[in-house]
Amino acid sequence: MNPFTIDNSDFQFLVDSIGETVTIDNVEKKVIVNNAKIGDYEEKYIYTLDSIQRGNLIVYNGKNYLIVSDVTEGKIYKKALMRHCNYTIVVEGQEICEIVGYNDFGEPIYECHTTESISIPTIIDKYTFKIDDFAPIRVPENQVIVTMQDNETNKSKFTVNSTFEVMEQTWKVIDVDMTRNGLLILTCELGI
Repeated sequence: MNPFTIDNSDFQFLVDSIGETVTIDNVEKKVIVNNAKIGDYEEKYIYTLDSIQRGNLIVYNGKNYLIVSDVTEGKIYKKALMRHCNYTIVVEGQEICEIVGYNDFGEPIYECHTTESISIPTIIDKYTFKIDDFAPIRVPENQVIVTMQDNETNKSKFTVNSTFEVMEQTWKVIDVDMTRNGLLILTCELGI
């Protein structure tokens, strides 16, 4: 027996004893969640033995959170900062029509269906993206910063010049920042 060896079973015992079940990208996992310091955002630390990364969408106590920090990988567990998603953008379904044949006069016959609406949990703020204790920089009065999970659906729906409805207003995407792996950070201005 070596007293200096690190044993994951101790942390696993903690997770089993006091851990809470969360959903990480639609998969249930048992983790330890701890409040972060009091500040402008509702933030929490997540500790787990499982693999996590910046941009993971966490459902904890019925609320959506995004992992916004790099993941600290210690010798025993992984730790990251997650921030509450304060808005949900609903992208309405679209009608898609395909030609399925032609009638006796040579005119196309269409079959149409409507895609499902999707809800995208986001962090919307009037400041630039801020994780550490650095002072935030205000964006112009008619702009917001929208942070969401970086995935193929979000990349295709939120491109420069696309618009969406949130906070009872229409917003237009004027910049897409992908410099933080796992996150899509949009600069948006009050729409047309």
